[in-house]
Amino acid sequence: MRVAFLGKGGAGKTTTAAGFIQFMSERHPFVLAVDADVNAHLKSALNLQGEIKQLGLHFDKVTDYLRGERKDLGDRPMIGTTPPAKGSNFIYPKKDNHFIKEYALYERNIALLTVGTYQQEDVGGSCYHEKLKSLAGIFHHMLDNDDDVVIADTTAGTDNVATSLSFAYDINVFVLEPTEKSTQVYLDYKEIAPQFVERTYVVGNKVDGEEDAEYIKGRVGADKYLGSIPYSTYLKKFEQGDDDAINSFHKEQEAAFENVLKELKSRKRDWNEYMERLQKAYAWDCQRWYSDYYKQDLESGIDKTFRYEDVLSTKKTAMPV
Repeated sequence: MRVAFLGKGGAGKTTTAAGFIQFMSERHPFVLAVDADVNAHLKSALNLQGEIKQLGLHFDKVTDYLRGERKDLGDRPMIGTTPPAKGSNFIYPKKDNHFIKEYALYERNIALLTVGTYQQEDVGGSCYHEKLKSLAGIFHHMLDNDDDVVIADTTAGTDNVATSLSFAYDINVFVLEPTEKSTQVYLDYKEIAPQFVERTYVVGNKVDGEEDAEYIKGRVGADKYLGSIPYSTYLKKFEQGDDDAINSFHKEQEAAFENVLKELKSRKRDWNEYMERLQKAYAWDCQRWYSDYYKQDLESGIDKTFRYEDVLSTKKTAMPV
C-alpha cells in the first residue's frame, strides 16, 4: 500500500504525513516513510535522530543495484523510468531488506528514505526532478503487497505530476487549508491530471469548525473529503518544545486518518496497468531527451514482455532481499 501526501507549501503537508506515519506505525509492524520534498523536513517532523543518506546523490549506485543481472540493456544506462526486466533486483519494503537498511534512517519500526535537497553545485543548473530519478527507480522496482505500508511526503504544489512518480502511489491525499489559495492547488491538479483524480482525496488541515470544513468541501467536492484536522494548540506547544504535546495532536488527527486508511485498504493495484504507464513514460523520456543525451537508442532491445507478475508469482516476494 502506497500513499502520497501533497499540498501547497505551508499547508501542513509534512506534519500531516508525519502524523499518518506515526498512526500507521502503531497499527503495522513496519512502515517505510519517504521524504520526497525539496525542503526535507520529514526527519525532524518524525523526531528521528541520525545522519541521512540523500538518494539524489546516489543515482548511479542505486541504478547499478536495480539493474541486477539483466541482459537486455547491454551497456546502455538506466534512467529513472527504465522498466524492470528479467534479472532486475527488486526492493521489498520490509524492515530487514538490505537495500532499505543501506539507505534508510531507522527508528523503532519506521524507516525513512530521503531524496534530499539541493547542493551548492546544483544552484543555477539543476531542477528537483533530477533528484527524484533515484526515487522513481526505487518505486518502479518495489514489490509491496497489501500488508506493506509506504508513505511519502512529496514536493509542494502539483510538481509531482511532472514525473513518473505521478502514478507510483495507490492514493494521493492533498492536505488543504480552508483558503482559496490552498484549495486551488487541488483544483489545478484535477485539471492537469484528470486521469489520477479517481485515486486522489483531500484532508482539511487547520480547520476551525464546521464552516471551514464546508468551505473545503464546497471547493473540492464532499465525496473527496476524508476528514478534518483541527487548528491545534497542541501542535504549537510541541513546536515550542513540549514533546508530550505531539501525542495529543496525533489524537486529533485520528478520525481523518482512519478514513485515509479505509480508502487505502480498498485499493487493489493493477500491476499490468502500472507497467503500461511505466513503459509509456520510459518511451516518452527516451524520445524527448535521454536517447539524444546519451547518443544511444535506449528503447531498442529492452525487454517489453516482462510483467511484475513474473516475480510476484514466485516465492521470492516473501524474501527480504
